[in-house]
Amino acid sequence: MSSSTNTRLNPEPEPGTSPGTASSSAERTGTREITGTTESTSTRLHGGVGLPHAESTSTLIAPLEAGELPNVAAIRGPRLDQILLLTTTALVVVIVGLLAALSVASTQSQFEETARRSTERIQEQARELGRTVGQTLALTSVTNLRDNNYAFLEGVAGSIVSTNPNILRVQILDPEGLVMADSEEKVAGAPDAEAPNPRTAEQRLVQAFYRNQAVYEIQEPIDYGSSSGKGLVVISYSLRSLQEQLEVLERDKQATVRANTLRMLVLGLGFVVLAGVVAAFQSRRITRPLGVLTGKVMQLAAGDLAARTQTAPGAGREVRTLGVVFNHMAERIKVLLDDVRAKAQLEREVSLARTVQETLLPGRDAVQVGPLRIAGLVVTADACGGDWWFRAALDAQRVVIGIGDVTGHGLSTSLVATSATSGFASAMTLREPSEVDARMLITALNVTLANVGRGEHQMSSALAVIDVSNGYIDYAAGGHPSPLVYNKHSGQTASLPARGPLLGASVSSQFTSRQAQLRPGDIVVWYTDGLTESRDGSGRLYGTQRLAAAVQAHAHLSAEAVREALLADARAFSAGLPQRDDITVVVAEYSPV
Repeated sequence: MSSSTNTRLNPEPEPGTSPGTASSSAERTGTREITGTTESTSTRLHGGVGLPHAESTSTLIAPLEAGELPNVAAIRGPRLDQILLLTTTALVVVIVGLLAALSVASTQSQFEETARRSTERIQEQARELGRTVGQTLALTSVTNLRDNNYAFLEGVAGSIVSTNPNILRVQILDPEGLVMADSEEKVAGAPDAEAPNPRTAEQRLVQAFYRNQAVYEIQEPIDYGSSSGKGLVVISYSLRSLQEQLEVLERDKQATVRANTLRMLVLGLGFVVLAGVVAAFQSRRITRPLGVLTGKVMQLAAGDLAARTQTAPGAGREVRTLGVVFNHMAERIKVLLDDVRAKAQLEREVSLARTVQETLLPGRDAVQVGPLRIAGLVVTADACGGDWWFRAALDAQRVVIGIGDVTGHGLSTSLVATSATSGFASAMTLREPSEVDARMLITALNVTLANVGRGEHQMSSALAVIDVSNGYIDYAAGGHPSPLVYNKHSGQTASLPARGPLLGASVSSQFTSRQAQLRPGDIVVWYTDGLTESRDGSGRLYGTQRLAAAVQAHAHLSAEAVREALLADARAFSAGLPQRDDITVVVAEYSPV
């Protein structure tokens, strides 16, 4: 037999008709196929052909190498214990500085208050003394001023100054401000009287200077009956004692401030040392468990999944909680990595099974056997499919075409189906071609599957033996949808119905075969229920009526193009929804010359 090149066509899908009732969906698994043609190719399916399917992935778990670890040595900055020590020391320094400033301010305030009180006391003493002396002198001066007895007044003023060291000078002025008597002795050659210095005749105390010395001038009016007004007694009271007291207070203040500053400095240094020791101890107590935990984290990052941390003595609740969480996380990572490794191993096994399955399936290229052109394809929904199909040449004139859908899921189902079909292929090769017919083939396949699957796995299947010389077809089925037959010349649609139980349930199951005659232009379409049970967004089934309409719309194309058109129409009908079941389509076109 010669092989022909497959031309991939993607025609626009035809509008579908209302869905028909289809048989129940068969479960998916992998199968093994017999190829009797002169050329069989293995083609890996991918998403661009037919409906999209799940692609298997292989996960590799490799331990981390030392070069992949983060370079913690390149991390710059102070350590946590250094930060704690520095912040504690800074806090103590600030507190001690504030206390020292408060102490200095308090000392200054106390001394300023003492100086103010001393000043007020001396001022009050000066007022009292000046008032007493002034009033006494004013009473004494009235008669003497009337009699112009100024020598007596000067003697009285001098005696007052001599008996009171704080009174430096006493003056008696007339209403015009002319000095009538003065306790200060006149210097030889000086004028007899000073120039008049008018003053307001009222009681008051003002600060002034006498001989470059600060004094209080105490003024007391004298009413001696002069028509010009009242005279005035002016007493200059020395502020030397006040200044001496203030100087003493200032010296005491400075000495106290220095003593307090020294005391606070010593206490501050003591506090800083004590705080440093406490901070160093506490920071060590806090950071040591964190350092141990960091080391365990690095071990875990390096791939040591057994790294666990112990509760450090003296660690805070947060650190202990962090250790517990780390241990739990490490345990979970170990479990997850074990699961990933197991999954990766399973994926490798599934990938291997898929490769074997795809190798055993016929290629996607169409095959021409005389007037019969055959093209089929399996589009799996998972990594390993439960659908299968095969084509095999019995002799120069007869061809066997088979299709099946195994129940169940997973790798075990795929392996059982592969073993069953492999055993069936072996059984077929042990018989003479003349003894092979559809009933014998499906019976042998049932026995093989029942023995391999032990009743736990069943399969729907349809088999046909076609004589390409005259179009005679012998067919049988077990629980599988009937193939669709459409004649592109007459436009008539028919089917090849055959009944039988699911394969693999029992070795004693009975099957029958039927015969029919293919006409020129007939297109026979075998399919699994994954095609007719595809659903759109609203949940409607694709159905056999839409399948028949799609075959009719693309009947003018080649067998492989019809196959691609049917898969494309189903994909368009699902509108991007995920594929729920495996889909297998086999198209055979009988076109004798």
